[in-house]
Amino acid sequence: MRQFLKQLFSESGEASFSRTGSFLALLLACGWVSYIVWKTHALPSLQGLTLFIGTLYGLGKTGETVQRIAGKKQ
Repeated sequence: MRQFLKQLFSESGEASFSRTGSFLALLLACGWVSYIVWKTHALPSLQGLTLFIGTLYGLGKTGETVQRIAGKKQ
């Protein structure tokens, strides 16, 4: 699929788990928030959702950093 969306907008040339997971969570979150706004006509608090998506990305990047430090990924 167009070289996996140009390696998922990656600067490093690879679609990592943190980017892929964050992208999917962001798409689902947009749909979920849109549904809530459509049904209730009110914008919900987005703090927890932002923390969840940021945590996915942060965990992926932390794992990559640990692998680089341990010398298992170059």
